[in-house]
Amino acid sequence: MVLSACADTQTAQKQKIPAATYMGGDNTSAEVCKALKDAGASHVDIFQDWVADFADSAGKNAKLEDNWSDPQKLKADTGKCMDGWEQDHTYSDADCRMTAFLLLDGMLTAKSTEKRYKGTYLMFDTDAIDTVDRYEIIKKKKDMFTTLYGEKKVTDNKHPETTFSDSWKDYGFHIDSDRISLLSIVISDPDSDVVFVGHTGILIKYSDYYLFVEKIAFEQPYQATKVRTIDELLHILSLRPEYFGDEDEAGPFVYNNGKYLQTLKKSV
Repeated sequence: MVLSACADTQTAQKQKIPAATYMGGDNTSAEVCKALKDAGASHVDIFQDWVADFADSAGKNAKLEDNWSDPQKLKADTGKCMDGWEQDHTYSDADCRMTAFLLLDGMLTAKSTEKRYKGTYLMFDTDAIDTVDRYEIIKKKKDMFTTLYGEKKVTDNKHPETTFSDSWKDYGFHIDSDRISLLSIVISDPDSDVVFVGHTGILIKYSDYYLFVEKIAFEQPYQATKVRTIDELLHILSLRPEYFGDEDEAGPFVYNNGKYLQTLKKSV
């Protein structure tokens, strides 16, 4: 264990951090997947197949590279990613929620779940889960999936940030790991007075840095990001405009394993 920890630290010191990769080839994919396995993530082989499939289709079309670079300079041509995926596939790609749920299978538990999802915010997720064989593992626990990620009614308009953390507690969600956690960005919809998980990913803790593993969105790249602190990661995520609504709207809110961290502030 000591040797492993030292090796982790030495690797981080050699590489400039923050650093990010789209895992556009075997080298970065293997490195990230080894980190996931070492941390105890589930179904890493399946995840690696998904990453390779994306890299060989959408990734080649968009020329995603097999290296680490400055996260703020990492820009994918999302149009070419979409075109590349759709040229080679007749079924839906995975998204951030599906990817994180796959990697947490077995570690993530809940004392209870909603028995039937009646919302609409996860309709693309649930359609893919119901109709695509590669998502069978997620389908077996779909009630947990929709309970975790689906929209929740805001009952305290003065403190909408408590809605997701209250739901996490009410359903008894728990992740059995001291190294892996679920980082979630929760979006507020003032028109419907609900919040829902708009983005999520897996956060792996090392002695002196973090590794964040995510699927950015449907038909957009997988990404792994190394940062020194969670605040550094949140700054990187705050550069993505898709998480923000109008200036007068509440949120987006950031949680780690259901614990409220802060409201994400838009960076320009």
